[in-house]
Amino acid sequence: MDPDVIEVHPRHRQALLRRVAVYVPSAVIATVLFAYALTALPRSLIMVIIVAIFTIPLNMEAVATVRDLSAQPVVTEGRIDRKWSKARFAFFGRVTYLMVNKKLFEVGAVAGLELQLGDQIRVEHWPHSHILVSVTRLASAPPR
Repeated sequence: MDPDVIEVHPRHRQALLRRVAVYVPSAVIATVLFAYALTALPRSLIMVIIVAIFTIPLNMEAVATVRDLSAQPVVTEGRIDRKWSKARFAFFGRVTYLMVNKKLFEVGAVAGLELQLGDQIRVEHWPHSHILVSVTRLASAPPR
């Protein structure tokens, strides 16, 4: 069976740069707020907890995207071990996630419908942020 290209992102580098432009300033602001909240302990315990809930993931995403600036896209091949969909934010839009070789990828709506659990796929992506370049189905899952 010939490989079946399901999803392609020709502007993946621009998507990476957009993420850097969003996450790095956001992470800096959140980190400054967190440091400020820490200076006012113990009165600011609630603020420390609330700000930490946002600061930790923002910093993780910022670091991942910055690390990708000096990297090149990589390829992950494997079977779709897990697939699920959920609402993005406040029930606006749906997003589909795929787990391949213990790596999590967010795919578009068409790829979410086309790909099935157990399909053998090749995902070209940025190594740290997992921004997609392309998704190709190598083999379909056997029918159940």
